[in-house]
Amino acid sequence: MRNKINIRSIFYTITLLLYSAQWISAQNLEISHGPYLQYVTSNEVTIGWSTSKNTISWVEYYVEDGSNFYQKEREKIFDASDGLKNISLLHSVTLKNLKPGTKYAYRIYSQEVKEDRSFGKTVATRVYKREPLYFTTQPLKKDQISVVVLSDMHENTAKVGSLLKGVEWDKTDFVLLDGDFVDSFESESDLYGGVLDTCVNIFAQKKPLVIVRGNHETRGIKAHELKKYFHFPEDKYYYTYKIGNTFFIILDSGEDKADSDIEYNGFADFDAYRSEQAKWLSEVVKSDEFKNAEHKIAFMHIPPYDDNRGQEWHGDLEVRLKFVPILNKAGIDLMVSGHTHHFSFQTPKSEENNFPILVADHKTRYNLLIDKTGIKIKGIDIDSKEVLNMFIEKYK
Repeated sequence: MRNKINIRSIFYTITLLLYSAQWISAQNLEISHGPYLQYVTSNEVTIGWSTSKNTISWVEYYVEDGSNFYQKEREKIFDASDGLKNISLLHSVTLKNLKPGTKYAYRIYSQEVKEDRSFGKTVATRVYKREPLYFTTQPLKKDQISVVVLSDMHENTAKVGSLLKGVEWDKTDFVLLDGDFVDSFESESDLYGGVLDTCVNIFAQKKPLVIVRGNHETRGIKAHELKKYFHFPEDKYYYTYKIGNTFFIILDSGEDKADSDIEYNGFADFDAYRSEQAKWLSEVVKSDEFKNAEHKIAFMHIPPYDDNRGQEWHGDLEVRLKFVPILNKAGIDLMVSGHTHHFSFQTPKSEENNFPILVADHKTRYNLLIDKTGIKIKGIDIDSKEVLNMFIEKYK
C-alpha cells in the first residue's frame, strides 16, 4: 500500500508540474527588447523589437493630433515579406510615405503563433492611461543638425548611461554607435544586455539609433546575424543617410588584421569586401545628391590616419589605400572614427588626408552640431565635464 501511495503521489506531482509548465508557457509572451527606432528620414522610419515567442507583428500609427489612441482604428503596417506576415522572435517594420517634419504616435503589437499555426495572446506597448510612443520625421530643410557619437563601448552599459547624461534629447537628431559596441557577438545577451537595452531605456524609442559596424561586431558565432537585429539600408553595412542638406556616409572598415590571421579561423574575406565597398563609394560621390549637399560627413570605425605613424595594422592601411583617395577628391568636411580607444585629431594634410579626422576615445561622448557655418564639436566625459570644444569651418 505504501508503495502505491508513493507512486500515486509522484504521478500527481508530475501532472501538476506539467500543468504548471503549460500555464507558465501560456503566460510568458512578452516584448523582450525594444522598440528602437532606426533610419528616420523625412518620409520613413524603421522600428525594431523582439519577443519571447514566435509572433506575427505590426505597428499602428497616426499623425499626433492630441486624440486618444483608442479613439478610432489606426493604420496598421505588418512585419511581412513577399505577401506573408513574418513569424519570428525578431521584428522590423518600416513605415513609408510619411509627412516631412511631422510628429507621429506609434504602438507596436505582437501576436503569438502556436506550433499548430493557431493564434495565441497579443502583447503591445502600453497606451492605456499613458501617452503612446512618438517619433518625428525630418524636415526637408534643416538649418541645424545635432548628432551624438559614442565609440568602443564594448558592452559597458554603465559607461553608456553615464555618457548620455545631460543630452538635450529634444535637440538631438540621432545617436551613432561608431563601432565596437560588443566585445564579440556570441549571444543575444552580448547585444541586448551589452548596449542596446540601455539605449532603448534612455532614448531609442523616440530618437533613432545609427549603427557603424566595428571590427568586434565581425567576431563571434552570431556575427553573421547582425543584420537581423538592425536595419541597414539596402541590407549593407555601408550606406548613406541624409538629413536636410547634410549627407552622411557610413563605411565599414572591417577587421584590423590580415584575412589570413589565426584569430579569424579562416572566415575573414575583408580585403575583397573593402574593394567592393570602394567601388560603391566612387559612385556615391558622383551622385547629384552628394554633390549638392552642403555638408558631407563620413563615419568609419578604423581611422585611416592616427597618431601611430609607422605602427599601422593591416586594416588601417587598407582603408587608407582604398577609401581615402576617393574621399580626398570628394570634399569631405569631416570623418569620425574610433577603434584606438584614445582621442586624436588629424588635421588635413595634402599628401595624406585633405579632410579632418576626429578619432573618438572610449570615455567621451562627442556632440556634433552642424550648421551653415561649419561643425561644432564638444567632448563630454563620464563625469559630464567638457573636455573638448572645437570648430571646423565649412569645407571650401
